Amino acid sequence: MARLKTDDPEARAKILAAAETLFAEHGFAGVGVRQIAAAAGVNSAMIHYYFGNKENLYVAVIENAAATVRGLIAGAIESATSLEERLTRFVKAYAGYLFDHPHLARILSREMLAGGKYFMQIFPKYAPTNYGMLRDAMVEGVRRGELRAIDVDLAPVSLIGMIVVFQLLRPIVALGLGKLQFDERFIERLAAHTIDLFLNGAARTDQPSADKRVRQATATRRRKGQR
Repeated sequence: MARLKTDDPEARAKILAAAETLFAEHGFAGVGVRQIAAAAGVNSAMIHYYFGNKENLYVAVIENAAATVRGLIAGAIESATSLEERLTRFVKAYAGYLFDHPHLARILSREMLAGGKYFMQIFPKYAPTNYGMLRDAMVEGVRRGELRAIDVDLAPVSLIGMIVVFQLLRPIVALGLGKLQFDERFIERLAAHTIDLFLNGAARTDQPSADKRVRQATATRRRKGQR
């Protein structure tokens, strides 16, 4: 048997891409190695060579996504100064990655509904760092007065959820908003919306705005009127 090449990143990338698509469509149990190899345009022996078996390939798909997200967070945090700029760059990069890999959200959704067996193999390796970098940025934002004293333990999860939900509910979002292209223009719009919504809910304000005072006074009068 001819010896397989060990330095063919293009073939490996094709296998991961094909596996990502098929696992999203059919789930882990519904896909075979030969099916993935055919979709990738490679011999099934290459899958065994690079990944060992289907289970390892499935884990590699999830791990590849986690490693990429780590790079996106690190790049956004290292290349910006203010918290707003850091979070905006992260949201743009993360949303762009999710929309370029529309099957990942479905894989993660399937995986978590199935109990998260494979996800938990990867979580301890990547999640603390990915989460920690966002949390540290928010802690610094509170220290510098860019944020009020929010719950910095939950805030990173909330921010990520605000992005992921658009991919998880992509068909519903498209239906509700009409003809929508999930392109660069939409990513810019999503980033602006997400950061505006997140920071306006977390930005430090020593005094309530005039509109807020009016709403509070109106609510107080209504409560008194109901007594």
